[in-house]
Amino acid sequence: MKQNPIIFLFLVIPFLLSAEIPFKIHRIVDGEADLWWARSHADVNKDGLIDFFVINRNGHGGWLAWYETQPDFGPSVRHMIAEKSPEGGTFAAGSLTSGDINGDGLVDVIGPVSPGEWDGGKREPITVYWYENPTWEPRLIGGFPSFVKDFNLADLNGDGKLDLVATTHFVPRMIVYRQDDPNTWTKVCEVAVDELHEGQDVGDVDGDGDLDVIATGFWFVNPGKDMTGTWEVRNVDPFWNSDAGRGWQHNATKIYCTDMDEDEIDEVFISCSERFRNRIAWYDYNASAEKWTAHEIGLMSYGHTLQVGDIDLDGDLDVLSGNNRDQGWPDISPMAIFLNPKNDSDGRRFWGSEVLTLEGSYNSFLVDVEGDGDLDIFRYPGHEGTFYELWENKLR
Repeated sequence: MKQNPIIFLFLVIPFLLSAEIPFKIHRIVDGEADLWWARSHADVNKDGLIDFFVINRNGHGGWLAWYETQPDFGPSVRHMIAEKSPEGGTFAAGSLTSGDINGDGLVDVIGPVSPGEWDGGKREPITVYWYENPTWEPRLIGGFPSFVKDFNLADLNGDGKLDLVATTHFVPRMIVYRQDDPNTWTKVCEVAVDELHEGQDVGDVDGDGDLDVIATGFWFVNPGKDMTGTWEVRNVDPFWNSDAGRGWQHNATKIYCTDMDEDEIDEVFISCSERFRNRIAWYDYNASAEKWTAHEIGLMSYGHTLQVGDIDLDGDLDVLSGNNRDQGWPDISPMAIFLNPKNDSDGRRFWGSEVLTLEGSYNSFLVDVEGDGDLDIFRYPGHEGTFYELWENKLR
């Protein structure tokens, strides 16, 4: 549903409408980005530049490919991985993940098989393969009960092998497949939580040395060892998962886990990705008190981009957030940087902000593309966008 533009203007006014951090914009894909919800960024061909994997037409199901970033940041070159799955199906998901699954030094990618979230596929069971770089041979991981909103490949138990985490929505589950070897994956947990929808990341949020899962504001505590023990479910903050409804607009978040204060414990960043709420916050956990503390960052309606990194190179972590222009008001859809808190003249702490564009941001990604030491942005404007941009940070 389109929202009143006056409300959107209210949310934009607090931002500093300036461009103190210089970016040069490159249109790297133009006209063919069709429902590119699911992307993952990595140096696929080991040339020192960050490329990206993508699933085309996630609403309806499509092909799986990777795009090669060019040294001059001209149009990226598409390399097809698979037009169809081994059983002849299309690919679709709400996100994508990649990593070196078999330990050969090359980045592999998963391939979730689905007819698409919009074409009757949202409630259907799906199968997930991983595709080996560079032959792109598919190998089976396992099945999931419905359309997957989020994936993470991460070594959850510290055995040196990447495991797979996923959150499904229409049959709401948090599921972990442990990698025993590249050809053998064991489902070690399938936890049902009715309010699960969207937004997932992994991090060691309690400092015990293994990675936990944060999904839709819930904390799934890693039991450790072979991970077949009970994954206890706790709530970071009910604000993010207390909607009674089960539609696309309910309990939808973006999650990012990273160590904010260099205490070797990951903090949790959360924004609201779908419903017309506008809070962005970060949380740290006090293990002795078993309590989460919330810290407000700023406002962003339909905040479908949430990334964290030192964007202004001042030594602390900033936040990239963005409004999905195809969900709200398309001409007032900010992508903004929230700069780590400074003291104002009265000694109060605040997150400064800088709007980079009012033309939207959806699952955009923050990364040092060319290895020059500053963070660049891969920008997709909205869930129905047709182009993909690289915003080159020119601080260095």
